[in-house]
Amino acid sequence: MRRAMDRARMRGILPPLTIVVLVGIYAVVLHGVYAGQVSPAFDYLGYRYRDPGAGPLILSTAIAAGTALTLPRRLATASSVVLWVLFTVTVAPTVLMSTYTSYLDPARGLALAALVGMVFSIVALGQNPAPRPLGFRLRSPVVWTLVGLFAAATFVLLGVVQGLSFELVGILDVYDVRADFAEKLESVGILSYLVATQANVVNPWIAARGVLERRWWLVGVAIIAQLVLYSTTGYKHVLFAIAAWLVMLIVLQPRKERTPGSILLAGATAMVVVAAVVDQLLSTNLATSLFSRRFILTPGMLSTAYVRFFSDNPQAHLGYSVLRPFVDYPYDETPPYLVGAMITNGKVIASNANLFADGFANFGWLGVAGAGAVLLVYLRLVDRASVGLPILMSAIVLIIPAVALSNASVLTSMLSHGLVVAFGLLALTPRPHVGALGIDLAYLRSPRRRQSPVFRVRS
Repeated sequence: MRRAMDRARMRGILPPLTIVVLVGIYAVVLHGVYAGQVSPAFDYLGYRYRDPGAGPLILSTAIAAGTALTLPRRLATASSVVLWVLFTVTVAPTVLMSTYTSYLDPARGLALAALVGMVFSIVALGQNPAPRPLGFRLRSPVVWTLVGLFAAATFVLLGVVQGLSFELVGILDVYDVRADFAEKLESVGILSYLVATQANVVNPWIAARGVLERRWWLVGVAIIAQLVLYSTTGYKHVLFAIAAWLVMLIVLQPRKERTPGSILLAGATAMVVVAAVVDQLLSTNLATSLFSRRFILTPGMLSTAYVRFFSDNPQAHLGYSVLRPFVDYPYDETPPYLVGAMITNGKVIASNANLFADGFANFGWLGVAGAGAVLLVYLRLVDRASVGLPILMSAIVLIIPAVALSNASVLTSMLSHGLVVAFGLLALTPRPHVGALGIDLAYLRSPRRRQSPVFRVRS
């Protein structure tokens, strides 16, 4: 009886109240860290602060909380993982920081917050809670052959062009490595796509299969491959991806019941607080810069900067990209460099924006809605591609491509950061036939059923 009452409470007022409180804490933490630590130290990079007053802060927090209440309560589908990740690292920072980065007046900042919150809520509410499977699969040996051939092509070409490095590079020493790799990419552009796909999708898929099938040597292979890519290219996100896999493993243990999505928001809040405390104790800004500024605060700050620049200047209309033959592009540089020059007073830096900021850069307020529409369609498709797979596999494969949306457009993330390949690989991954009750009778008769929790009764 008591358990039934607890379940009823969890379906009632407790989860919404918990989410609202978590969003409020997140708002206070982001504001405190940005105003007190990040802005004073990184003002020269565009991280400026202006006190908007209590009213706009309260309104933006209310918008963020209302948006969070429209998200799935549990991490039960591929789309639910992507939605909560995007909310935590892109949508919430954009909404909460819209009024105090100094680039927009409070009224226009709240307009941005309201539109982004509304669009993201529509994306969340537009997901199908019971998606149908796509209906096509490949046999496991075929999939492994394709994965192996792709990995071989990536590492062979990387070895020929750059030379593989097996010496782990320090986190503060990657810039020379990355600059050298960037020069090599000018002659072999396809290598950047291969490396991004290998690091963001293929290695995570191998690691997920290893975890779920208890073949730990596969996990080791994926981690080693990731470390080699990091040391060879200097891309820090490749190294941090391993930590993201671990987070997904902890949060979505195979034998654990469905996990509240708000746990990702709580974890991000704790990370920001810990980084701030560490920097205060050590009198540095390294931890805050790595784990808060670049990962969470930058998407929020750049959203307002993009709206500022492309409200005062002509929009891009994808004239630097897929619509180049049809559009008269009015600039010599792409939007990231235009905004980078604005926020740094003329320095040459690429300030890559999230999907909503990029949407505004190209088509204004309609572009924000357009980015949301593309995301809605993609998430519905990826849910269909993931039917019958353990949520842990979908989460590990999608976590880094989802984070990529925080500093890239939808089109770039689809083609260059692995969203399309993740969809295809999840769709082709073998799984048992799941009947109406979600039970695979053939697997239940298998002698390996106790060794591997990959295929379980779907809850």
